[in-house]
Parts: sequence; C-alpha cells; structure tokens
Amino acid sequence: MKIGINASFLNEKPTGVGVFTREVSSRLCALHPETVILTSVPIAGVGDDRIRKTPFSVRGGMKFSSNLMRMIYDNALLPFAIRRYGIDVLFCPILEFPLIPTSRLVVTVHDLHPIYFPEQFGMAARHFRFSLKLLPRIADRVIVPSHFVKEEILKVCAVESRRIDVLHGGYDSHVFKPLSTGMEKDSLERHGIRGPYILFVGSLFPYKNVTTLIKAFLEIKNRIPHSLVIIGKRELSRDPLPEDERIHCIGYIEREGLATFYSSADLLVHPSFFEGFGITILEAMACGAPVISSRGGSLPEVVGDAGILFDPHDGASLSRLILDVLGNRRLRNELVEKGFEQVKGFSWDKTAAGVLRTCEQAVS
Repeated sequence: MKIGINASFLNEKPTGVGVFTREVSSRLCALHPETVILTSVPIAGVGDDRIRKTPFSVRGGMKFSSNLMRMIYDNALLPFAIRRYGIDVLFCPILEFPLIPTSRLVVTVHDLHPIYFPEQFGMAARHFRFSLKLLPRIADRVIVPSHFVKEEILKVCAVESRRIDVLHGGYDSHVFKPLSTGMEKDSLERHGIRGPYILFVGSLFPYKNVTTLIKAFLEIKNRIPHSLVIIGKRELSRDPLPEDERIHCIGYIEREGLATFYSSADLLVHPSFFEGFGITILEAMACGAPVISSRGGSLPEVVGDAGILFDPHDGASLSRLILDVLGNRRLRNELVEKGFEQVKGFSWDKTAAGVLRTCEQAVS
C-alpha cells in the first residue's frame, strides 16, 4: 500500500492544521516506508526521496488567488500525480481533495469554523460547504480530531458515523517541556517582555475571541503586576490591537521559541468561541503553564480536569478566574501537575499510527 499525503497547502510558517500536517507527515513516513508527501516545503526528518514537489503558487495563504490555484491543482494536476507515483490511498490533512479521485481517499475535517463564522473566511467558506456536501460520496473514510467535531459533522453532513475516525492531535515532547529561566530571560527581553505575564497563542481570527481576553486584562491590570503577551499573525485580526504598554503583540514564533514563552508564562488563557481541538493547550501544559480555557467546542476534551473552564461570552468571569489563579500559588501548582498528567494521553506518534490504520481500512 502506497500512501500519498496531499500537503500542497503547507507553507513555511505552519499553525494549527499546518502543524498537524507537518507532525503527522514526518511520523507517517517513519511508520510506513511507502509514504510520499506532495508539498513544496521541506519537512524536518523527511528525506528528499519522500518529497514530491508541488507548485509554489498553491501554498496556503489568505489570498483568494492561493485558494483558487490550489483548487485547480487538486483537480487538474493531483489526479495525474496520484497515477504517476502509484498512490493507493491519498491522505488529505484538510478538507481539500480531487472531485474525481483516482485512488482511495481519506479526508480530515478539523472543525466547522467556515460554517460557524462564514464572514471570517470569505470565498473559502463557500468552497468548504461545497466540499462538505460532497464528502459522503467521495471520501472512503473521514478523520476528525475530537468527538465534538464528529457530532457536529453528523448534524450537517450525510457521511455515515462508522466511516468517521476520531484521532486526537498531539504535541512534540522533545520541544515542549519545562525550560530553565536563565537563557530564556534574555530571549523574552529581546521582545520587550520583562516581569511576569499572561500568555495567548494562536491565530488572531475573530473566533479566537482575543478581544474578550484583552478586555478582561484591562479591567484587572492595575491589580496585578503582569503583562499580556499575544502571539499570533496580526494580519488575521479584523480589529486593531490596543496600544498599551502592558500588552505585547508578537507575530509568528517558531515552535522552539514558543516553548520559551510557555515555560516562562504564569498563565495561558485560551478564550476561543469554538475549537476542533487545542494543540496550544497541550503545548502549554507540557511546558508547565497553568491553563484557563473556554468551553468552546472540543476544548473540554483536551483540557480534562487539568485546567479551569469558562464561558467564552462571559468576560467578567474570566477576569475573576485570572485573579484567582494568579493569586493562589497552591492552585497554580495543582494545575501544573494535573497538566503534566493530562498531556501523557496525547502524542503525534499516536495520531500518526491512527492515520495509518485509517488508510489501511480505506484500502481494505
């Protein structure tokens, strides 16, 4: 069985589904020798002999032209590539696939954000709806990252429940682990961060609900010595982020740098309205950061009892919870220890092994 991974959308600054694709692809290559990755981006740990180059123009991005070029590639060039490389099953890490597949097809649906928040995704939301409608007829099997997403798909899509596999995401334990506070302090100061801070990590789409976190912080900032550090691509934010000396807005950070920010944070807050999974939460817990998370979507599945959950629409409760955690060292230590236990149940190795099983089921 030869597996092909349609990673043509990958770019050199992956977040969310890009991280999932990169991590699973490298491990799937190690698990299954007959695996090739269709991408224009080098992937750490994967030799050139496993990479099949795709056009640079189809890389992921927010531009309409990037999405249009990828649609053309998926339906005009990808079927020929499947035949050329003798691919038996095509694994699509996102909801993009050839409309006339020439192999077995396994498709991943990470969330239904383009349906919940269509105005935030523009034309891509229409393409998502169209692809979701075709999914039951074209895909042999479907992968989702949480039970929550599976239940949501069953509400809006006619795919059979038995053809949906729930495979949780993971984190890289070699990178995300507690770091000492020596060299890390210099790294933080280069970004203008001095003293304790609260951390947010993620894209700045409106559904991430960073506005609620900012309002909660501004309400209590005079009662705590902390800054608020926001890490994410600013170009995805609809509203300008506030100019405040205690709020630090930092752009994209490579994962090795992220481990520094997680390890030194007094608290990670994840206020999203909906999530299909929550990789950021696992990474933070693995680095020893206590977590406050919203109840949005699948997040309770990821957090378990290792973090504090709140209603993402209730900024007042978030303010109180931040004060409670920062003011109670015993509670913080308890959350840290529970976080270390919680992340033991998640790994990219488990995810990749599950993808391999799903591909085998699709072929058989």
